[in-house]
Amino acid sequence: MADEWYSGQVDMLTNLANSLLPVENLITGAAYLMGIGFAIKALFTLKSHGEQKSSLSGTGNMKEAAVYMLVSSILLYFPSALSALMNTTFGSTSVLAYSQSPYLSGLFGTDSAVGSSLALIVQIVGLFAFVKGWVMIARGASGQQGAQGQTGKGMIHVFGGILAINIVGTIDVFINTLYGT
Repeated sequence: MADEWYSGQVDMLTNLANSLLPVENLITGAAYLMGIGFAIKALFTLKSHGEQKSSLSGTGNMKEAAVYMLVSSILLYFPSALSALMNTTFGSTSVLAYSQSPYLSGLFGTDSAVGSSLALIVQIVGLFAFVKGWVMIARGASGQQGAQGQTGKGMIHVFGGILAINIVGTIDVFINTLYGT
C-alpha cells in the first residue's frame, strides 16, 4: 500500500516537472521581450532627459535611464548574464551537478527517483524569481509613488533566484557551512 502511494507521488512529480519545461521556455522568451521593452523605455527616458536639459526646465536624473539600460541588457543577454552570476556565486555555471554530500545523496543523488524532478521544479521557480527581481529593480528606478523598496526587494529576488536555480549547490553550501566538509 505504501509503495503504491510512493509510486503515485513520483509519477505526479515527474509529470509536473515534464509539464514545466515549456514554462521555462516561456519565462526565457518573456525575459527577452521585457528586455526589448526596457531598452525602448530607457531610450525614451534619455530623450525626455535631453529635452529637459535643452529647455533648462527642471532637474532630471540619469539614474532611471541607466537602470533601465542595465536591466534591459541583462534580460536581453539572459543566458550570458545568468551564467556570469552563477559563476560568481558558485564558481561554476553548471546546475547539473549531483550532490557529493552524504546527507543529500538520497534525495538529489544519481539513484533518486524524485531528485531531478524536484530540482527542476525549484529551478523553474528560481528562474521566475530571477526575472521578477530584475523587473522589480527597474520599477524601483522610476521613483514613482509606491515604488519605494522595490530595488532592495528586486536584489533579494535576483539572489534568491540564483540560489534556487542551483538548488543542489545551494544545499551543498549550507551543509558544508553547518557540518563542515
